[in-house]
Amino acid sequence: MMKSLMVCTALLGTTFLAKAQTWHFGPKFDANYSTMKGEGIKNKFSPGFQIGGFAEYNITKHLAIQPELLYSWNSYKKSDDFLTYYVNSGRSAAGNNVNLGTVSVPLLLRYNINNFLSVLAGPQYSYKIYDDEDLIKEGKEAFKNSEVSANFGFQVNLSNVGFYARFNKGLNNINDIDDRYEWKSSHIQVGIAVRIK
Repeated sequence: MMKSLMVCTALLGTTFLAKAQTWHFGPKFDANYSTMKGEGIKNKFSPGFQIGGFAEYNITKHLAIQPELLYSWNSYKKSDDFLTYYVNSGRSAAGNNVNLGTVSVPLLLRYNINNFLSVLAGPQYSYKIYDDEDLIKEGKEAFKNSEVSANFGFQVNLSNVGFYARFNKGLNNINDIDDRYEWKSSHIQVGIAVRIK
């Protein structure tokens, strides 16, 4: 009798979870304003963008996980005192603009306060696939390939369309010139996500 009750309870629980746990997905696009804190780089926001897709796995009515796959274009500015810090390795004729293209994978926890408003937070891993800068002599790259960051933001949901704003904070030093000074990024992202399933 006890075994039968346990089996029935397990079946009912599995049925409930199967209904609650559903996948949704769609494209997303945002304006991405980036800055860098560290010696030799201007701490000033410059425009870029992100484009990609998201998936959403509902655990309960209020809780979901939201992995994403994004291409990010991040823009930064060299500061006027760059050669003060990197006199031996920096190029005197280096341009002021720095552009980095990365593939980013945020893994977010999403809490739906109600049908209209959600809060999202979680870690992100980014890998540099494009580097447009000439800060260092002999064609060397000034930025590390990998970056780990943290995301926090909110989303307004109108039917299948979500309008979101996020803050992304880099956690590791991405200065690959030497280990004397740390460069850490920050991003403000404002965009739209469309759920197609």
